Amino acid sequence: MLSAALLLAGAAHAQGTELFFSEYNEGAHQSGVTYGGTAPSTGNERALEIFNPTNNTVSLNPYSVRRYSNGSLTVVEEEKLFRSNQAHAAVGTNSMNARTTFVLACGQATIPAIVNVANQFSADYLVTTLPTVIVGGGPIYFNGDDAMALVRYPSGTAGSGNGVIVDLIGVIGERPVLQTCATGGNWSGTNPLDGTGTNAVFVASANQSITRRASVSRGLRVNPSPQNVVPATCPPTRAAGGYNIADEWVMYSTAFNGPNGTSNPAGQLYDQLGSHNDYVGPFGTYQAVLSTLGKFDKNISVYPNPAHGFATVEIKDAKVGRVTVLNNLGQAISAEAKGQGQEKLQLDISALKPGLYFVQILSADGQTKIYKELVVE
Repeated sequence: MLSAALLLAGAAHAQGTELFFSEYNEGAHQSGVTYGGTAPSTGNERALEIFNPTNNTVSLNPYSVRRYSNGSLTVVEEEKLFRSNQAHAAVGTNSMNARTTFVLACGQATIPAIVNVANQFSADYLVTTLPTVIVGGGPIYFNGDDAMALVRYPSGTAGSGNGVIVDLIGVIGERPVLQTCATGGNWSGTNPLDGTGTNAVFVASANQSITRRASVSRGLRVNPSPQNVVPATCPPTRAAGGYNIADEWVMYSTAFNGPNGTSNPAGQLYDQLGSHNDYVGPFGTYQAVLSTLGKFDKNISVYPNPAHGFATVEIKDAKVGRVTVLNNLGQAISAEAKGQGQEKLQLDISALKPGLYFVQILSADGQTKIYKELVVE
């Protein structure tokens, strides 16, 4: 089942008021080789770090991490955040103190720099019996071509009701390709802030340890445009305005000796994991209740899904100003709502190509905006 991907709007949801991803680690370590731990690696030296940029203690009960594997449009694995190590937490609670981090590591990680700072170890791959598992098991077995989402549930309990995507790494629905046009690539790019030409720093979602840029104070809440345009010939071309991971992320260690050098998995470091001390953004007040947003989302449905030809937006007890269907290439169709609170809008999607779209729904007062996923067949 597709989940709702919502964008918070209005002054009440200013920057620095919500958790976001602050570090991403995907290593090239080889199975059977020992990299400083007490046991040989299984090749799964992976971890995600989450930062609390607020001045408040934040409960982790509403949060989960999802993996959209290999270009999937639907959730493949999802797991609740549950602290098993009380570091940085109010004693006896499943929470994060203000201005601290939470590390979710792969359950098969062996490198001390990961194991020693982990607050939670992800379930084993495909395990469904653990209470933390919502869908599948093992979202932290990600590779560089898996979109990762941080999700918050307005119900207050992860897995209950619809989730709100509050941050994304990668593009849901895209499996980036390598320059050889082979599948299993990664999202990559450079940023002029890190150098240009031969001095440019290459940032990638595979075989690197990367951190969020110090000025980033909120997550990426809307699925970005694809990195690559699927080519008729090789090599692939980069989409104009496509996702560039280097816009918000910076590399601090890589599994290679230089951008075009030889593989060196043992050289990849994780020494910044467990802290986000470079953050220079604002520290805001945590928005503990998403009641207005949650109610607005609950009272609007889009069906059928998948759809072909036409889709219906049904509105109950909500005042809507505009409904717009957007895709990653900028195509859009709009419909004006009457704003009376009870109506059905029919959207003609017959001219849209098959793929993943987002139905943007704006409230009549312009203060609340949500995005619902729609698959066009």
